[in-house]
Amino acid sequence: MAGSEAPVSRSWTFVAAFLLLGYFLLGLGQSLLFDVDEGAFSEATREMVVSGDWGHTTLNGTDRFDKPIGVYWLQALSVKVFGVNEFALRLPSALAAWVACLALGLTAYQAWGSRAAMLAAMVFASSLGPWAMARTATADALLGLWLMLSALDLWRYLCNNDRQALRRLALWMALGVLTKGPVAVLIPAVVLLLWQWWGTAPGLVLRTLRDGWSWLIFGAVAGPWYIYAWLRHGDAFIQGFFLRHNLDRFSAPMEGHSGGWLYFVLVLPLLWMPWTPLVLNVGMRWKPLWQTPILRFALLWAGFVVVFFSLSATKLPHYVLYAAPGVVLLLTYAGLHASNRWWWACAVLLTAWMALLLTLPAVLRDHPEWIGDSLYRSLIQTSNAPHFLRSISAAVLMVQVVWLVSSRFLPAPLQLPRFGLLAMGGSAVLALGVLPWWSQTLQGPVHGLAAKALSQPAVQWGVHFPSFALYRQSPAPRRAPQEGELALVRTDQPYWPEDWTVVASERGFALVLRPAGSKLPP
Repeated sequence: MAGSEAPVSRSWTFVAAFLLLGYFLLGLGQSLLFDVDEGAFSEATREMVVSGDWGHTTLNGTDRFDKPIGVYWLQALSVKVFGVNEFALRLPSALAAWVACLALGLTAYQAWGSRAAMLAAMVFASSLGPWAMARTATADALLGLWLMLSALDLWRYLCNNDRQALRRLALWMALGVLTKGPVAVLIPAVVLLLWQWWGTAPGLVLRTLRDGWSWLIFGAVAGPWYIYAWLRHGDAFIQGFFLRHNLDRFSAPMEGHSGGWLYFVLVLPLLWMPWTPLVLNVGMRWKPLWQTPILRFALLWAGFVVVFFSLSATKLPHYVLYAAPGVVLLLTYAGLHASNRWWWACAVLLTAWMALLLTLPAVLRDHPEWIGDSLYRSLIQTSNAPHFLRSISAAVLMVQVVWLVSSRFLPAPLQLPRFGLLAMGGSAVLALGVLPWWSQTLQGPVHGLAAKALSQPAVQWGVHFPSFALYRQSPAPRRAPQEGELALVRTDQPYWPEDWTVVASERGFALVLRPAGSKLPP
């Protein structure tokens, strides 16, 4: 199919890549950091930069073994260039998503042509899950990049017995292990086994394992830091990282993140909004899927990720985004063969989806009784009325209605770019309007109180908001305050003595000072 289309000029390719980069960077620093994850990663990075110890991370001065060192190095380099701010801390995630998007586009182009490349890039860039991870200062977008490159080079190796692709795969897996751990090896390895099991390549796994250069590359990249961490921390590193944050996550729910067997089956359609209707088009074309090698590979990759994490006791929505290489290739294939009715269904869903996301802040503010947690109920009820979102909602929905009406008269090939641009435009509205409102609503008080706690010791008591430490540029341990210390507390259910001084308070939070001679409540 690629050969039947006119080649795309190099200059247009660079222009498209540059515009795509601008899309991923749009509004990147306009939202405050969200707790818990963004705050924890960002504060750990800040402490690493301040200490000058780039071999180990701490959070509020305590050893942090949650994730390997890779993402902290990239965030630290960004902070060195741009300073300690939201843009710098999220930049590695945005760049990782951009590169992953380009890699997907290249593979789709090689398989099906320029129209497929455009579709694959638009699907990945504007789907809710990948878009959100690209704007989050955590390790997930970076791991997503390494898994994306691993999947695409694994496919090239399986398809063409390309040894260079196999050795690049070893590099991507090593970088993934440095970013998040063994899962970066597990997924490609199992897909390789499944390909041999269902394919016609006897001895494939053994031939792969005999490639010495791949082992050398993997060991040289991933090995040194792990050896250093083990020599430095010994059993504490083994117990903290491998056992608690890998094996224990699989065997038991961690931090309350649990779910049933169908958790990811329900989450997956939400993460690929507004392209979800194309999944039904995939299902209607199930016969050629397994018969077409690249689609069979996509099914194996996506299917294993969904099944594996469904078996895990700890469940978080972004886990299923590791299926992105397979999911996007399948959606691209479905989109290439979609008739007008499928694009109409996508457009209707996009209109409803945008209406929900744009009006939800105002609806929740008008109906706080729908929110169970008293702290978040107070935060939303006392937030600034999002009147500007109502205006944006009206404008966006008007554009979408016009699109819906006009699209009935366009041929299917012209629907794709129009719908893709509309989906990306909707994401831009979320980045510039909705996300900043949510960050100010949920994180604004913590940010404001951090600015008032710069000059003396402070702790977090009864709350867990790591960004408080980042914004005050100093650790804030989670414990009860000692005499003369400030404590960040929640005010919806006061739990400090009445004689303690309330230094400052903002919408559900307060800074309280424990005076000399006072006692902690029982």
